[in-house]
Amino acid sequence: METILFFIIMIVGHGLMMFMMPGMHGGHGKKHNHGEKSSDDVELLKTENEELKEELHAVKSKLNR
Repeated sequence: METILFFIIMIVGHGLMMFMMPGMHGGHGKKHNHGEKSSDDVELLKTENEELKEELHAVKSKLNR
């Protein structure tokens, strides 16, 4: 009886966590924002990406010396 109750509670608990929590199982806590970024955000990200690439190149060149 205890074993059956244990498995039922574990299955219900795991199902609830998969539904509520984002992460490995997906979940309903995630907000999907497909293609709705403003052009300002895109430009800011491109600028930041270029700066990080330059910084990475500088670090790699220092390591190769």
